[in-house]
Amino acid sequence: MLEGFRVGRNRTRVSHLQFADDTIFFSNTREEDLQTLKSLLLAFGHISGLKVNLDKSNIYGINLDQAHISRLAETLECKASGWPILYLGLPLGGNPRAGGFWDPVIERISRRLDGWQKAYLSFGGRITLIQSCLTHMPCYYLSLFKLPASVAAKIERLQRDFLWSGIGEGKKDHLVRWDVVCKPKEIGGLGFGNISLRNLALLGKWLWRYPREGSALWHQVILSIYGSHSNGWDANTIVRWSHRCPWKAISQVFQEFSSFTRFVVGNGERIRFWEDLWWGDQPLGSQYPSLFRVVLDKNIPISSVLGPTRPFSWNLNFRRNLSDSEIEDLEGLMRSLDGVHLSPSVFPSKFVWNSQIPFKVQSFIWLFQLAKMDWVPPRSILDMMYIKFNGFGSSKRGIALWQAANIALIRIVWRERNARIFEDKARNSESLWDSIVSLLLFGLLFQGF
Repeated sequence: MLEGFRVGRNRTRVSHLQFADDTIFFSNTREEDLQTLKSLLLAFGHISGLKVNLDKSNIYGINLDQAHISRLAETLECKASGWPILYLGLPLGGNPRAGGFWDPVIERISRRLDGWQKAYLSFGGRITLIQSCLTHMPCYYLSLFKLPASVAAKIERLQRDFLWSGIGEGKKDHLVRWDVVCKPKEIGGLGFGNISLRNLALLGKWLWRYPREGSALWHQVILSIYGSHSNGWDANTIVRWSHRCPWKAISQVFQEFSSFTRFVVGNGERIRFWEDLWWGDQPLGSQYPSLFRVVLDKNIPISSVLGPTRPFSWNLNFRRNLSDSEIEDLEGLMRSLDGVHLSPSVFPSKFVWNSQIPFKVQSFIWLFQLAKMDWVPPRSILDMMYIKFNGFGSSKRGIALWQAANIALIRIVWRERNARIFEDKARNSESLWDSIVSLLLFGLLFQGF
């Protein structure tokens, strides 16, 4: 009913944002669309018994003059407002690099300090209040916006002065350096932590969530606007063309974030051979800099270098012949990686449960891929489930067709195996192939493919 707007190269659709009872609708300025929105809100009220309070509702325009926004507000019978706005306690439309953007945070801390002005607080009491309250008050902002150094200095000065002087007691000497105070208790500090480092850690959490929430709307919007590295989670390459927005600040944290992460290798398709930390204490590009300098593709994934099976293919593709010392480094690298084994390790849930086949066959495939059938495969079942075929393309329809074909093959072969063992019946290959095709077509027709 509401078209919303399309964003980025993938034309990702955004029609509304909703959290609890706070909702933002996105619409164009056509009067009929606004009337549709108004009717939708009225219908919601009649059905649910809840009335939308239009007096507390606002309309905001992007690249619209205020007079136009006021006319639209009359249509919806709500208020016309301007940017920036607050949504779920965070400002939208402001500039996080400007000091004024952080004034609400500074004012909130100052008000809290004023509330403690008449309280008698010992030195230990002030430590407790800083740890339990002042340290955590800015965290909501810090989880999304990069903290300017000047604002960090203001917040730390408020904490520092309160620790050593209290409120209304006059200025006193600071007996211990602030960097020592902020250290963990285990190494001689009070455990306050550095606010700028806390900001980096909170921003880095988005880099952790980005590859893990691929179906989330926020992920789809970021992907559509900025694109992504081929490994599916590296945000560092986005920095070059992103605009002034929170995601640029988040993506710039990647270098610090990546130094605290380590990869567990499955099939090696999304982990970079040279630049990601997956073997040893450093990326292989740092362990073998002489080889890294002359390699053609520095972003090549592990699977493309080693190949899916042993012996490894070693597709390193150097841009020139190696010198004697570089050959020695290459031999050392090959010896070091001799114990590596690439194998799919993630349960293929989409393959099993999203395939266009009846549920009883899905249940059979679930048992099959967990190797709970009474047979011994030549290799692991998981390896067989990850066979690739590009003949049907990379579209959802092509992937679904390939999945259904694999499952039909497994099902018919398993039934033929049972017939030969327990019923002493056997069919020729042509008959088996016809059964596979028939089951595949039946399953696709059953699902309306």
